[in-house]
Amino acid sequence: MTSLARQFDRAAAHYNAAAEPQRLVIDRLVQLLDEHLPKAERHFAHAFEMGTGSGLLTERIDQLAQINHWTLADLSAALLAQIPPLSDPAPELLVGDASACSLEGRAIDLFVSSSAIQWLPDPRAYLQRVVREVTPDALLAVSTFGPDNLLELRQLTGQGLDYPTLADWRCTLEELGYAYELRSEQLVIPFANPLAVLNHLRHTGTGMLPGAPQQIRTPRQLKLFMQKYITNFATKDGEVTLTFHPMYIIINKRHQL
Repeated sequence: MTSLARQFDRAAAHYNAAAEPQRLVIDRLVQLLDEHLPKAERHFAHAFEMGTGSGLLTERIDQLAQINHWTLADLSAALLAQIPPLSDPAPELLVGDASACSLEGRAIDLFVSSSAIQWLPDPRAYLQRVVREVTPDALLAVSTFGPDNLLELRQLTGQGLDYPTLADWRCTLEELGYAYELRSEQLVIPFANPLAVLNHLRHTGTGMLPGAPQQIRTPRQLKLFMQKYITNFATKDGEVTLTFHPMYIIINKRHQL
């Protein structure tokens, strides 16, 4: 088991309660998909979700469209065990690195993923591969994050994940040659204090970002981190902020650019 899989397994018991920012991102992604799906085109034979987690997005998509069969992939067996009942009584559950799973020959006509592909070494190359492997009339709905994600932690530590920019994604989508929509936004979420920020990261499995809170190993380090966080990111209400920078991608292979 990879270290990333272990941290998501550890977070499983608290994930749904702590995942409010992730729910906001899912709300927006589902809204965009709803806008792009005519009522008469909401039937899919085989949907694949990369990075399913506990099924927050799965359940929403299952309510929005008619899905004959689901394949759900995630690193964490503990999170997959929390998948709610779906219209497909026997979804296929894949535990492991979904990016290593070829979709070729599976007749996937709907691919969805929220807040997952940013963990990959090359998210753009992965999405390009997926577009090639799904059916010619497939629809893809993906959220990921941009360079300002967890901005406060990046500024305090000088490190973080390497996120493609909006311009990077636009270039990739133009190269694919299919109709697409690309949007981004910033969600500035208030937390009671820096410790609440750290707890949120831990409970959603994102506490092991490169150079971020895992550097805090002693009471003194924690005290210094909290002081710096409050000094730089306190609000007038006495809370602190944590910034999320979601990007939303809809690709419709039914239409060429």
